[in-house]
Amino acid sequence: MDASLKIYCKMLLQEDQWRNDVVIDLAADGIIAKIEEGSPQAADTCISGIVVPGMPNAHSHCFQRLIAGLTGPRGSHNDSFWSWREVMYRTANLVSPEQFGAVAQWVFVEMLKAGFTSCAEFHYLHHQPNGVVYANPAEMSERLIGAATQSGIAMTLLPVLYCSAGFGKESVAHEQQRFAHSPSQYLRLLESCKKIISDKSLIELGIAPHSLRAVPANSLHEVLQSWPDKQCPVHLHIAEQPAEIEDCRHHLGVRPVEWLLDQFSVDQRWCLVHATHMSDSELQLAAASRATVGLCPTTEADLGDGVFRTADWLKAGGCFAIGTDSNVRISVAEELRLLEYNERLRSGQRNVLTGTGTSCGRFLYQHAARTGAAVLGQPAGRLAPGCRADLLELDADHELLNGREPDVALDSWIFAGDKSMLKSVWVAGQRVVNQGHHVADTSLRSAFAQVLSELKSG
Repeated sequence: MDASLKIYCKMLLQEDQWRNDVVIDLAADGIIAKIEEGSPQAADTCISGIVVPGMPNAHSHCFQRLIAGLTGPRGSHNDSFWSWREVMYRTANLVSPEQFGAVAQWVFVEMLKAGFTSCAEFHYLHHQPNGVVYANPAEMSERLIGAATQSGIAMTLLPVLYCSAGFGKESVAHEQQRFAHSPSQYLRLLESCKKIISDKSLIELGIAPHSLRAVPANSLHEVLQSWPDKQCPVHLHIAEQPAEIEDCRHHLGVRPVEWLLDQFSVDQRWCLVHATHMSDSELQLAAASRATVGLCPTTEADLGDGVFRTADWLKAGGCFAIGTDSNVRISVAEELRLLEYNERLRSGQRNVLTGTGTSCGRFLYQHAARTGAAVLGQPAGRLAPGCRADLLELDADHELLNGREPDVALDSWIFAGDKSMLKSVWVAGQRVVNQGHHVADTSLRSAFAQVLSELKSG
């Protein structure tokens, strides 16, 4: 955005109150300078629907959208995360840099159309399929940065550190060669990415040790101690599978979350992705650390991972963010809906993840938006001075929203709606989706379809 902008909103959720007839005054970088009462005549553009902050996506692997719908046939043995992973590996080792960029562009567009205005991309396709480093070691990271810029989404790039095939292993498996870095190689990659994004205000950088099984303790210590930015986000998978927990206990003597909290100074910049199978004591200790759990209910259900104890986590003072992970589905409303429904099925009660007299949908939405932005290191998740103007406009004329109070409208979207209820989506004060359409819909959709065709025929 080259100059300041004033946006009139008929109805807007500012912090904890709904406000009517306000004007958002933006600086040239899309950051909110102030929000004041005003009229359409006082603004450069108008939003007539119900405005809420855009939702951060706390965990995504864009390329896995390629296998959505392809893992249904049952194998000769019990299907699980581990059998699904075999299909994922096969696809991961087919994708070229050009194809990778095309896939990421379209998936980012799908996210925007669903209400995600920023994304933490947990990125581990670094090298050629045989493990040979590209002439530009940051080739694949650059493709992601270009895809985010092209689509208009804000992104926190999380290059993944992957060192070993499992606890006690000295190297990666054959199908994981594309992922592998030594700590020193990884630190050089981070430096390259930092330079590439230096002039890109919508892109942040974080650290992503893949998991405790893939990153030995000495490697993780080396990276965390050597990287100079001590405030950047740190994301890792943990306690996702019972088999992982048993392996950790066998090799390290304790459960994974317990070990991590004992070995590292875990704090609010950490995102513990999934953390599904924490013990009672781990849950209490992790909540006290102020780490965020990154929950991806749709993917966790698709993979049969198990159900996170969200209600217990909130009672312990913990915070959660939501993500689309494998991108088998891309929907803000569906992730929040399933998160609440899991707790309803567990407890036999309704409106579990909220307080007395508080809208369930609004609590879920605001909590996930604020926490997600914080753990992405993005100035988003709220509509207030100093935050970026990432906006979602709910269509007030939709048959299920028309005439409803704003809290009821938000509940209606989350529990009875989908992306068709979104009229427009804005990132840093720029409208990137209008009436369900992205400016580059046709070309990017075609490019994604071409990649699917190429991989099928190849």
